[in-house]
Amino acid sequence: MAVRARASRAPSVLIAGGGTAGHLIPGLAVADALTDGGWPAEEIHFVGSKRGMDAQLVPAAGFGLTVLGGRGLTARRVNLTNAVAAVGLAWATLRGIALVRKRRPAAVLSLGGYAAFPATLGAVIWRVPLVIAEQNAVASAANRLLGRFARAAAVPVGGTGLHREVVTGNPVRSEVAQAAHDAGDARERLGWPTDATCIAVFGGSLGSRRINTAVWSALPSLRDRDGVFVYHVVGRRDWEDRPPEPAPRDDGAAVRDWYRAVPFDEHLPMALAAADLVVCRAGASTVAELSVLGTSAVLVPLPIATHDHQRRNAEVLVSTGQARMVSDADFDAARLLYEIKAMSGPVDRIGGPVPEGLTFGRADAAQRVARLVIQHSTAVPDTVSLSIEGAS
Repeated sequence: MAVRARASRAPSVLIAGGGTAGHLIPGLAVADALTDGGWPAEEIHFVGSKRGMDAQLVPAAGFGLTVLGGRGLTARRVNLTNAVAAVGLAWATLRGIALVRKRRPAAVLSLGGYAAFPATLGAVIWRVPLVIAEQNAVASAANRLLGRFARAAAVPVGGTGLHREVVTGNPVRSEVAQAAHDAGDARERLGWPTDATCIAVFGGSLGSRRINTAVWSALPSLRDRDGVFVYHVVGRRDWEDRPPEPAPRDDGAAVRDWYRAVPFDEHLPMALAAADLVVCRAGASTVAELSVLGTSAVLVPLPIATHDHQRRNAEVLVSTGQARMVSDADFDAARLLYEIKAMSGPVDRIGGPVPEGLTFGRADAAQRVARLVIQHSTAVPDTVSLSIEGAS
């Protein structure tokens, strides 16, 4: 590979996208990998959404942020909501294009989604090297539209349909790799019973009404089932609607000995590592984290996910033998109890290497995507030491 001339001042990387944790967390993981490799944090800038968690998570991670307005279109039809959304997206797009022209970054990393579109289009217009990071098994509309202009597309699995795809795995938080390393004593650290079959249930940052209702309806049966412990991350949206806490067991066992509910868990990877079984949706970040941790799962794809991408994500984990998939319509208390009963006790984690291209998660996925960014940048800082070998 030809050696590029170094910039006289530190070049910058623009990371476009956010709005949801599924888009933002992989971007933050790549940003961390770039800084770990020597790219100055002050020269990594996010362009995200006013509507998501960007304003809380990005500055807290030490990176600059520009938030744009706008929202995704709700359906392919003309109505007032879509008209307002289209105007907001058009204005955000103009701002994103102007921002790319002003900053002239060495590369733009697009995370996909409506929040990524403005700066991604700006990269195309101003001919800034573009790297796509697709989180799902099926590419988003924004990535399909602009991916043909990208130098490379980092994908979790092969066959997304994007041009120049490179299977990197979906980047996960550094806490996930640490949780996998510390899985042996995770239950003791969490205060979970060490002699029970432990079930972790969650439905994303807001929660899932379908999954929550199934758990709540199953509590009377779970109360009388020895050897089962349920850790339930309800989500902030449904927290106030939860039923009263169950009564203690007849044998005197306290509720927290067999069921614990929390509104949110900032350190969820540790719980996923400690569990024998995880019951959850099939968002890209969730599936990637489960892949890295190797925890068995029951996946309940969100039926209204764009292009049915959660079902496609789940199918990847099912194909490796790590997960079972249950449709949203079929998931209720009876099905939850059936899935728990199907486990005769604590099970071994899925062992052995999964063939590349068949797994969402890799512990080094963030580094792999970072190498693609470095490989295709017009210039890199002198401080960068992250090797680009294996990036293509």
